[in-house]
Amino acid sequence: MVKGLFPTVCAAMVLALPAYGQSSRITQDMADFETSMNGQTLRVQRNGAACPPSCVQPMQAASGVVTVAELEVLDFLDLFVSSGQGLLVDVRFPDGFASGTVPGAVNVPEATLRSDNPYREDLLSALGVRSGDFSSAFDLVILAGGPDDAQAPEAVRALLEAGYPETKLKYYRGGVAAWRGLGLDLATGQ
Repeated sequence: MVKGLFPTVCAAMVLALPAYGQSSRITQDMADFETSMNGQTLRVQRNGAACPPSCVQPMQAASGVVTVAELEVLDFLDLFVSSGQGLLVDVRFPDGFASGTVPGAVNVPEATLRSDNPYREDLLSALGVRSGDFSSAFDLVILAGGPDDAQAPEAVRALLEAGYPETKLKYYRGGVAAWRGLGLDLATGQ
């Protein structure tokens, strides 16, 4: 290596690091985690996408809403989606959805489920809600980008706030990131 080049190369490599390689908060309220174990300090920090918005999400999106993993998503597709009784809902924006999603998912962006959307009642109607009656509403599995994507828990909470029964909602916390990480096929261009 040419003398004096090493510091320049190292500086260029640091500048070239993607944003997800930089230190980030774990949650909005937790920069890092520290505890004592057997007289030793145990510390956990996070290197990843900036938090917010990409903060680690809790396992449970809302009280009473079941969290599922990949095998349960496959069962849901087989038992509910294939029979027309349920929908696998990717709540990311359309560009994220188009870049790859769980096969069988439909795109309903989280922002459209919020109470301030003047067309939310029309959307709820498309989900099987009739004049505030949720008895014929689809069972839903809600997913987003992954365990650090707040859109899925926000969508679950928006649906609950609209009156959607918790028994008809499930939360796939792993989302597209976990699906892809396990080597499962993604659907694109839907």
